[in-house]
Amino acid sequence: MGHACGHHLIAGMSVLAAIGAASFLTSIPGTIHVVGCPAEETIGGKALLVKKGIFKNIDAAMMIHPADRTEIVKLSLSMQRIRVTFRGVSSHASATPWKGRSALAALLSLMRAVDINRTTMPDGDRIDGIIKSGGEAANVIPDLAEAELFIRSRRIESHSRLLRRFIHMVKGAAKAFRVEYGIEYVGNVYYPLSPSRTLAGLFADQLRKHGIKIDNFFTDSEMGSSDIGNVSFVVPTIHPTLAITDGPCPAHSKAFQEQSGTVGAYRSVKTGAVLLTSTAAEIYKNSGLLSDLKSNTIFNIVDNRRR
Repeated sequence: MGHACGHHLIAGMSVLAAIGAASFLTSIPGTIHVVGCPAEETIGGKALLVKKGIFKNIDAAMMIHPADRTEIVKLSLSMQRIRVTFRGVSSHASATPWKGRSALAALLSLMRAVDINRTTMPDGDRIDGIIKSGGEAANVIPDLAEAELFIRSRRIESHSRLLRRFIHMVKGAAKAFRVEYGIEYVGNVYYPLSPSRTLAGLFADQLRKHGIKIDNFFTDSEMGSSDIGNVSFVVPTIHPTLAITDGPCPAHSKAFQEQSGTVGAYRSVKTGAVLLTSTAAEIYKNSGLLSDLKSNTIFNIVDNRRR
């Protein structure tokens, strides 16, 4: 669909913010890094950069995402993209059906198992998926069927439990229909976002200073997934959103694609850059904030609610 999630605006904000921040580094020691992060919605470029140690010597990471609301802390779920393949035996569906072993039947059984298991999944656990292929002709029992699914959860620990549960479903479906199965992990695991409380507070102060309405300081509703969660596990991080629309307009929609190409959307690039630059300036001006950032990395509101 093109730029239906506003990533071109994110890039503009980041580059412009770095130029702005560099202007005050002539009198204050420090370094600004602009890290290009491709493939956020496929393999998870930031997850790979974390593994490569790109963020090893970084004190704080900030990125603003365009949205239909301005929110300081919007949590996100973990995510693992999985490709499941079943391989059976083809046969004529009318003449000799008993000679076949239906890969499609196993896949449909898996999808039903996922649906039924949703009723007993903990809050925040998600399994979403589609069937990619399920046969070539209606009169032939399919010997190959394939699906793509996403495993998501609020915490890494619960993500691992949900993944094990899903694998049991795959094995059960394969055993029930006497077919072979394959599980392929596509891309990197996305970690749930764990923002910095200190950075979030600094950013909120800048929004108020510039007279920008804050729709939510914290929200754990309508959560998607982003590889910036991986960054937040190694560096104090924030990933606020900035409204570029006048009302509700979901990302990955045709309406948001159109909105992200308007004059108003491009003006938000400057607004976002100013917010990032001024937040960075506060950190540089107050060296004591660095130790506070490192000791206050994890935002545990969700955990506290459940104690």
